[in-house]
Amino acid sequence: MRHRFLRSVQKLAPWLAIASIVTVFLTFPFITFPNEYGLCIALSLSFLVFITVSLRTLHVTWRHQHSSIISASVMLLFLAEIFLVVGSHRHIALNLAAAYPAVVRFDQLTPDLLMAALIMLASVLCHIQWSKCSQALLCIVMLLPVNGLLAWLYGIPDAYGQLSLLASLGGLLCAAALLAKQISQTSMSYLLLLDDSGRHLRWIVCILFLCAIVLGGVGVYFKHDPRVTPIIVTLSLIAIVSIMTTTYYRKGVVHEQVLPPEDLAFASELEAAIAHQEFYLVYQPQIDFNSGKLVGVEALIRWQHPQHGVVPPNRFIGVAELTGLIVPMGAWVLKAACQQVTAWQDGELAAAKVSVNVSPLQLQAEGFTDYVRQVLRETGLAAERLVIELTESAFVHSDCKSMQNLQALKRIGVKLAIDDFGTGYSCLAYLRDIPGDYLKVDRSFVNDVPGKERSEAVTSAIVVLGKNLHYQIVAEGVETEAQANYLRGLGCDFVQGFLYARPMPEHELQQWVQARAEVTPAGHQA
Repeated sequence: MRHRFLRSVQKLAPWLAIASIVTVFLTFPFITFPNEYGLCIALSLSFLVFITVSLRTLHVTWRHQHSSIISASVMLLFLAEIFLVVGSHRHIALNLAAAYPAVVRFDQLTPDLLMAALIMLASVLCHIQWSKCSQALLCIVMLLPVNGLLAWLYGIPDAYGQLSLLASLGGLLCAAALLAKQISQTSMSYLLLLDDSGRHLRWIVCILFLCAIVLGGVGVYFKHDPRVTPIIVTLSLIAIVSIMTTTYYRKGVVHEQVLPPEDLAFASELEAAIAHQEFYLVYQPQIDFNSGKLVGVEALIRWQHPQHGVVPPNRFIGVAELTGLIVPMGAWVLKAACQQVTAWQDGELAAAKVSVNVSPLQLQAEGFTDYVRQVLRETGLAAERLVIELTESAFVHSDCKSMQNLQALKRIGVKLAIDDFGTGYSCLAYLRDIPGDYLKVDRSFVNDVPGKERSEAVTSAIVVLGKNLHYQIVAEGVETEAQANYLRGLGCDFVQGFLYARPMPEHELQQWVQARAEVTPAGHQA
């Protein structure tokens, strides 16, 4: 899958940043400094930019809790290195006013300062999310050393100054790290497509590159200005990459199911969030319609993004499904929910069940049943208190392995709920064949009752069908007393919704249960 490959490329970003920093530290002390003071300043500033941008890339991609301390330490070490190394070169004239007017050729300063300036500007553009402009500048940086290679290939001696070779490696690694960090953004992401169209694009770019280099050689052979030719060819290469990647896929010619380009970077943030455990759970109570007692809670995931705050589930669940990240995310939810429910020892929560949503990808994953058994064993939660919720689409598209997993879960006592019934395929065969325990009436039907005849008919039919198949009926999304009374009259067993309680963190849920115990006498309906 395209997004998985791009995420693997993004994983290289911190290592490239580290390589850039190490290169600067190892290269700087062994440089034979020129006599001109201005050239020393240019070289030092160039390396300082490379380290700064690399540290920024490392900080964003790794999100290490001590990254600020690490960055400050690296910067102090490099400044100390500049002081010691430059101070040890006695041949450098330290009188700036007298030394700087000395002969300092413009073409000696241009390559490194240009590379450093472009990298710094690309970093700023990346920070403000101008990805296309940032990628264009980074392409220029990556191709700057091509000037020297082309000059050597064309037989042009000493074409572009003496500092470019000194700074090229650190600058290239820094630019590569920054480019890898945002490789999932358009339009560079199209160049890395793994399907036939992507390979076609790369072949075209390679052929055009070869043609441009050959034409440049022909220009030099016929006595065209040799110093200008490599620059013209390099600009042509940059134009080829930019034009091809921005226009070739304008119509979206992709032969596999992929994320939209704007979601590829978001998928990488989501993967980092899983690694750094930026998620937490909230719980929505489920109430017995007849007794008013708390019978269970549904565990719902939330994402506390370090920059954007709480990200709603409808923003990241779909991305997690497409990228396969729903499997590790769902595994974390299952274990965290079981641990929390086991910790509740007082009041109604001591016997409450916990409902956990499971993706079809989780159900099909190898070892899912074994993982559920392991979680129950480690947390000490009784299997009867765990309810696995699956959407009806999971049953329609389930294979033999999924059905075997469901049967295995039922054998150990885990309860099974069919979520959002009536909104998808509504295949009655699986209601007959799946040994489910709960059938949840979707909120889209609940919102229109009572009052809308067709919604009332559908809701009534769902309840009657579920009852005849010996399911317990759960009505979700109940927000008004009228809805509650109507659904109770139909024979629904359990209810959840804002009328009773919103999803809340664990400590708020305990306060809510305690408040109920103080206000509502035991055995009375809430």
